[in-house]
Amino acid sequence: MSIDQLLRLPSYLMLQLVREARRLARGDLRPPHVTVLAFLAEQEAVAQKRISDGVRMDPSDLVSVLDDLESRGFAQRKRDERDRRRFTVSITDVGRRALHSRLEVARAHEEELLAPLTSQERVELTTLLRKAYLHHADLRVD
Repeated sequence: MSIDQLLRLPSYLMLQLVREARRLARGDLRPPHVTVLAFLAEQEAVAQKRISDGVRMDPSDLVSVLDDLESRGFAQRKRDERDRRRFTVSITDVGRRALHSRLEVARAHEEELLAPLTSQERVELTTLLRKAYLHHADLRVD
């Protein structure tokens, strides 16, 4: 398969853009950290199982991400008052500031990554990518 043929495959193009986005986004918080923080920012104290289900992350991977977030002071785990065997997780004020900062950086990177597209093309791209993602997310069984 030639490069020209590869450039006709949306999946190949998406992969190449993801690689470029990762290059631009190198920094302190990796995508799994940002995903979990964004989920926590929309919740009260929440059980780890609910986080795992909500962000579609393997529970053992989530523990590692939460360990990192907690060690940085971005999240905190507490014993669940209703079920002492479980823990709940919440975002801290420091975590909210880190998330806000990281999202600002992501928006700047996105400006660079999608510079050749008009505003309308960006909306269309987002709509199409979301549609494809949600279709597969609904089918995914973890």
